Amino acid sequence: MRTSLVIERLDRIPVSVTLTPGLSMLALITDALSGRTRGAPEPWRRLVRSAARIPDEMVLRSLATPGFSVLPDLVLPGEFTRDLDVPSQVEMLRDLRPDALLEELDTITDGHPPAHWHPALKDPDRWLHGYADLVEAAWAAMRPVWSRARPLFEREVERVAVAAARRSLDVVLNDLHAGCSFTEGTLSFPDFEPERFSIGSRGLVLMPMLAGPNALIARLDGPDAVWIGYPLPGAEPGREERDDRLEVLVGDVRSAILTGLDRPLTMGALARRVKHAPNVVSYHCNWLESAGLIERRRDGREIHVYRTPRAAVLMDLYGVAG
Repeated sequence: MRTSLVIERLDRIPVSVTLTPGLSMLALITDALSGRTRGAPEPWRRLVRSAARIPDEMVLRSLATPGFSVLPDLVLPGEFTRDLDVPSQVEMLRDLRPDALLEELDTITDGHPPAHWHPALKDPDRWLHGYADLVEAAWAAMRPVWSRARPLFEREVERVAVAAARRSLDVVLNDLHAGCSFTEGTLSFPDFEPERFSIGSRGLVLMPMLAGPNALIARLDGPDAVWIGYPLPGAEPGREERDDRLEVLVGDVRSAILTGLDRPLTMGALARRVKHAPNVVSYHCNWLESAGLIERRRDGREIHVYRTPRAAVLMDLYGVAG
């Protein structure tokens, strides 16, 4: 089951990147403290668990009961067209009327909230303050990690801007996380409650997160913009200082393939050069070909792989020799 977003003219929509650590905290809270594991690094999970020593189980059950993906917007960090710090988000949560939670749950569930939200309906004030406490505790633990990752966040802003300027956003969207794909003008990803949307004339806001590689949080029905939270490339512990921006963009194997194609190679020669099994190289070449970064041409009995001009442009933008 997959939710899809049709983007009719990717080159025409406004695209921006916002840095909202509260969204990362939501991803890490659900990963570290409940049953919705998304592959967050264990050191991050330990930090969040140690900070949230006695979390409110009512809040955790409502956020991450397996089989459900819809959350009320008020658990998310406010406006998505600008950066928002965690203290401001926590203050907003604690200032909300309890009725706001009831009203939003009623709206998004058509008056039939699932059973795991029923305790929150009975005590919405406790829920709002319990969630605010969790976000605040997670941020207290993760703030140094966020600070160390700041150069990667800034690099991601630059990466998206360059891709938009070079009309290569499809490459970014196709690799937001392991389950995402962007083909024939449609972005899709796995979802327990699949729906189909069209972006129309709305903008697209990308929100990189400190989260596991399978984490994805999105709102596709906003009136002014679609926003998507996705794992920040290259942010795993121990990799904050890495400067291989092409690898961050397309992944280590695909980066090795592109840099290895300084001249056309057969599939066998390419596999030997990048030191991966032929079936692995073939899989990644399929992705690179669909993204317009390589071509495969038959020459007699052999198939040679070529790097395309588009790939050369991307490599030049990221300062990669080739």
